Amino acid sequence: MFEIELRKFDWPQMECGCGESAGHLPGMIAELMALEQDHGHGEAFSTSLHGHVLTGADGLVAVSSAFLAVAMAALTGKLSEPARRETLGMILRVLGSATSVESIGGSESAFAAECIDAARQGKWLLYAEVVYGTSPAGTAYGFESLILIEQDKKRLRAVQAAAADRLPWDLKAEEI
Repeated sequence: MFEIELRKFDWPQMECGCGESAGHLPGMIAELMALEQDHGHGEAFSTSLHGHVLTGADGLVAVSSAFLAVAMAALTGKLSEPARRETLGMILRVLGSATSVESIGGSESAFAAECIDAARQGKWLLYAEVVYGTSPAGTAYGFESLILIEQDKKRLRAVQAAAADRLPWDLKAEEI
């Protein structure tokens, strides 16, 4: 699914977070998905995508929602723990930016709505990560992402209770 979704977008026609055309981004995303098991040794957010999927100041750009669609598709496949962790970390980072500007207006607001929509379309993958994921960081990133996008708070509270032994203390205690 990852490759199909990746090919769906006209990357060279989109603006990248680095200010250039996003034509170079598919290769960078593919590198993320191919991370080896020993990458990062449990560190969070060590991917080089930050200045491309978002601006250096965490601003949304045209490729932000495309990245989310591709990242969600990648979660359907077999990823190493570091690739899964980093993918979920970038999803959270993009959604954090999207939910903080959603109601401001302008092009960034439109990008935010597209990002939230892309994530909501794949929210069951985030739920699966929370309940069945193998990475503690990935579980936390998945749950934090759901906090940002899930409209059904009753479902979110139920999953929080069911996955309490998998969540870090701060997310167990998060008031939803």
